[in-house]
Amino acid sequence: MSLVAAFALAASTVTLPNCSWDRPGVNPFMGDLVAAVDRYKDIPAATRAKLKARMTARQYDEIVDIHRDSIVGRYDYGSEIRDMHFGAGSVCQTVTRGKWTEQTLERGLVYCEDGQCILVPTVCRNVSRISRGKLKPPAAGGAQTAKNEEEPLMFEPPAAGAPDGGAGDPGSFARTAGVPPTATSDTSLVAPTPTPGAGSGGAVGGGVPSAGGGPGVITLPQIPQNSGGNGGTLPVVPSVPEPQTWLLFALGLGALAFVAKRRAT
Repeated sequence: MSLVAAFALAASTVTLPNCSWDRPGVNPFMGDLVAAVDRYKDIPAATRAKLKARMTARQYDEIVDIHRDSIVGRYDYGSEIRDMHFGAGSVCQTVTRGKWTEQTLERGLVYCEDGQCILVPTVCRNVSRISRGKLKPPAAGGAQTAKNEEEPLMFEPPAAGAPDGGAGDPGSFARTAGVPPTATSDTSLVAPTPTPGAGSGGAVGGGVPSAGGGPGVITLPQIPQNSGGNGGTLPVVPSVPEPQTWLLFALGLGALAFVAKRRAT
């Protein structure tokens, strides 16, 4: 970035000592996420360059769960969120989320280089800074994987530029744990993968129809190979005559009886 651009960026920034982040999404950051890192002048230029390159490539370290009093991930994170960007270019040195309930949950992407960590909450893109400690020891008998990393991403990781769709919707708020994410915090959904043998048509004799063929498409279960001795074909069902057929049949019998009676006389 040229000196003129850097000076213009610094001049356009309004620094506030304290702000409230009790309603995420009400005042989302509307600027360039990558360029926002240059406002942190205490971070060495070389470190900022590495952070910006990773953010441009969307190579985040992990996805963390942001709670009222903690930030949960594979590492030990401090609960404090600082230097958060709001609106078009204001930066708050400290932010509070004391009005969150214990069930309130947000998610954020973390980028760390040389001990400096950037947090990008997915609901509002408010670029911030957090502190990261040591890597947590792996759980007993399990792999060292954060719970939220096992789940498929329910949003497109944010990068540079203006908000996409509902990612910066001013009407979005922090969501409650256990409630599916809404369009205010997510920009795309990942379709569930059909499970073999769960009535998706791939298992023989699946007893329950499924929507494996897409929205509004019902896939019928296959017929067992030796069902009814017909080599996998449907059993033959005798047809039932229509009422008109019965009427014609009765008229024919009556005509035959009339002719036979005349011959007899």
